[in-house]
Amino acid sequence: MAREKGVTKGTHQKHDRSWGCWLDFLGRVGYKYSSDPYLEKLSDPERLRICGAFMHAFRRGDFGQRQVAGGTARTAINNVAAKFVASGRISPITDSRGKPHVHIERQTKGYKKEDPSTKHEKALPPVVFQHRLDAASLPRAQARAWLVCGALFFAMRSCEYTSVGSKDRKTRPVRPCDIVFRNGAKVVPHNSPLLHLAKTVSIDFGFQKSNIRDETVSQDNNGRSGLNPVTLWAYTIRRLRSYPGYSDKWEVFTFFDGRNFSKISSTEVLIDLRISVDAIGPDILGFTGNDVGTHSVRSSLAMMMYLAKEQIYTIMLVGRWSSDAFLSYIEKQVKEFTRGVSSRMLARDTFYNVPLADPSQEPPTNNNKSFHRANSNVFGGRRVGSLRHKLRERN
Repeated sequence: MAREKGVTKGTHQKHDRSWGCWLDFLGRVGYKYSSDPYLEKLSDPERLRICGAFMHAFRRGDFGQRQVAGGTARTAINNVAAKFVASGRISPITDSRGKPHVHIERQTKGYKKEDPSTKHEKALPPVVFQHRLDAASLPRAQARAWLVCGALFFAMRSCEYTSVGSKDRKTRPVRPCDIVFRNGAKVVPHNSPLLHLAKTVSIDFGFQKSNIRDETVSQDNNGRSGLNPVTLWAYTIRRLRSYPGYSDKWEVFTFFDGRNFSKISSTEVLIDLRISVDAIGPDILGFTGNDVGTHSVRSSLAMMMYLAKEQIYTIMLVGRWSSDAFLSYIEKQVKEFTRGVSSRMLARDTFYNVPLADPSQEPPTNNNKSFHRANSNVFGGRRVGSLRHKLRERN
C-alpha cells in the first residue's frame, strides 16, 4: 500500500472533498454547469467529457494539491459518480451496460503508464521493534513503544492503536475492555499482579473497515522479555489503569502526563519507527526511514510470518485479511525470500513432459478449445497458472 501522509481522512470526508472539488470545477468551466451539478441538461457524451475533464484537472493539481497519481484522480471521479447514484441519478461514467465507460478506462490507464512505480512501505524486521523498545526511556516514548510493538503481533492498522485525528472512521480503536488475558480457559483480570505472566492475550477488534465485526485474534506468551505480545499489552493495560478516572472504554492511545490527558498519534509512532530505522542503518536493513510508513506494521507481520514458513491461512487469520491481498506485502527484494531456491530447483536432473493429445485426432467441440487452452481456465478469479494461485494451492 502507498504511504499514508499526515492525517488519514475518513471515507465520507474523501467523498465530500471530491464533491467539493467537482462543484469548484463546474464553477470554473461555466455558470450554467455550476447551477446544474448533476448535469441533467447535458447529453450522455457531454457529461462524459465533463467527467473526463474533471479527472484531468484533479490529476493536474488544480484544487490545491500537487499532481496526483492516476488512481487518485480516478477515485475522485468515482466519488463524484457515487454522489450521482446516491441522489437517484445514473452514474455519468458508465456505459449502457452499467460498466465503466471505455473512455474513462483509457484515460485512467494512460495516467498509470505515466505514473512512477508505486512505492510500498517497507516491512520491518524484529530488530527495528526491539530497538524501539530499548531506545524508549521517557514515559510517553515507552507508551508508544509498547503500543507499536504490541500492534505488530496483531497486524494492527494505525487507527486501531493510535490517534489518526479523524472522527469519521469505520474502524473502532482498541480499548482495554477488548483485551483479554488467559491462563488456559481461565481469564486473568486486568488488576492481577501476574498479568504479564498470562499464557495468551486476545483482542476483539470490533467493527473494522473491512465490514467484519467482532473478530478476535489471540497470541501466545513467547517467553521473551522484550518482543512478547502478552507482556507488551500487560504494560499498556497497567499504564492506563494508573491514570485518574480510568475507564476500560478508553482508547489504548490515551496518555496522561501527570497534568493533562492527550492522545498518542500515528505521526509520533511513525517518527519513532523512522528514527530506529535510520539508527540501525541501510547497511543492515537495505532502506532508510523515508521508506517507512505507519502501514509498515502490517507488512512486517506478513513478512515475518512468511519467512517463518507459516501457513498462508494462518497469516490471513492473524492479520485479519479476508483475501490473499496480504501477498502484496511479501517483498521480493528481501534476500531471505529466495533462500535455498537455487538449490531446490536443481534437485531433479530431468523431468518428463507428457505429450498433449493431438487436436487433429479428436472430434471438434462446440467451443473449439484445445486441451492446453482448456487447462488455463480461471480459478477463483485468477488463472490457474498464476503465482498467487500456486501459493494458495500449495498451502
